[in-house]
Amino acid sequence: MTIISRSYKHKKDFNSVMAFLRDNFTRRGNMENWLPPRFENSAREMGEGSHLWFNKINDESSSDIVAMANPEDKNKYFIQVDPDHAYIENDIFEWIINTSREASSEPHTLSIVTLDGNRSREKVLEEMGFNRGRVYGILMTRKMEGPIPNFSLPERYTIRSVTEDDFDEIASAIRVVFGHGEWFTGKILEQNSKATYYHSDLDLVTTDTDGRIVSFCTFRYDLPSGITELEPMGTLPEYRGMGIAKAMVCEGLRRLRKYEPSLLYVGSADNPAAKRLYQVTGFKVVGLYFYWEKNID
Repeated sequence: MTIISRSYKHKKDFNSVMAFLRDNFTRRGNMENWLPPRFENSAREMGEGSHLWFNKINDESSSDIVAMANPEDKNKYFIQVDPDHAYIENDIFEWIINTSREASSEPHTLSIVTLDGNRSREKVLEEMGFNRGRVYGILMTRKMEGPIPNFSLPERYTIRSVTEDDFDEIASAIRVVFGHGEWFTGKILEQNSKATYYHSDLDLVTTDTDGRIVSFCTFRYDLPSGITELEPMGTLPEYRGMGIAKAMVCEGLRRLRKYEPSLLYVGSADNPAAKRLYQVTGFKVVGLYFYWEKNID
């Protein structure tokens, strides 16, 4: 079978990539690849530097995609691969290395982020000069059949659904919590609210006694697959340690139940406090993402 590749074209390829990711999880329970909510949230920003691999017979269509490489930035990549086509991973990594070299003539470190445990992939990376580095993040899942804890908010604090009037204030809170720059504005959240994964009753905030938004939490539900991502979740520093985040997550879980998700997951930073929050609300660690790094001269 001949495999060919080309650049990702958002308008042409978005739906086909989403179908590819859904199919890989539905048929195989494969969580090494990104899941649909994460790709939809990132596709426009990452699309320009992404690349697709597919069968030659479908060279005019992305409907039978077998792999994808997509950058989180110019020197940090993720790959999405149909397990039946894992034999092309060497070619994918070669493309990433060459693309990184073309992007910068200066010495730099190239990173490929992958879920721990795929020994055949790790062997290929090692043979190509990559070394496993630090933890990138933690993958956690939660079964919806289990009980939902009943954590309470502080007195006179309120959990409610987001309205479009909240986007600017939430964006400000996200900048504080995650260190995003001034580029992250309410316009981004407004755009996210038009995504297929967005359901207003699953987009939550907590307000204090003065009506200030102090915490935010969104469950991104992909209707065709039922796959749901908890992202983002954060609380302003001065309001932490009050049980607000626990109460918000559990309220979101109660609202999510009626959708009967096939999978609920969260990709958390390697942060002890975040890990404790998700574990106490019923999530379990299922894997770690690691940086695999190579010095490019």
